[in-house]
Amino acid sequence: MTQGSTHAVKASAQEIAYRTALAFSRTVVPAVPGIVFLSGGQSEEEASLNLNAMNQLKDIKRPWTLTFSYGRALQSSCVKVF
Repeated sequence: MTQGSTHAVKASAQEIAYRTALAFSRTVVPAVPGIVFLSGGQSEEEASLNLNAMNQLKDIKRPWTLTFSYGRALQSSCVKVF
């Protein structure tokens, strides 16, 4: 969960990862096989850093697979070249 676009302080990828995983651990049942993230207007780098930070967490039990569908975000720089 990233902060709002008008928020004065930008959260780190580690804080975003921790708070997102904590919220999921409190609300998503372990029977859910996976959670797929969209880039949600983040840049390629931000989206990748946030997902990576979530997958690096050791403190919070994550019984589900975390993955992404960042098609547009990851293709953005390539599309700009052409």
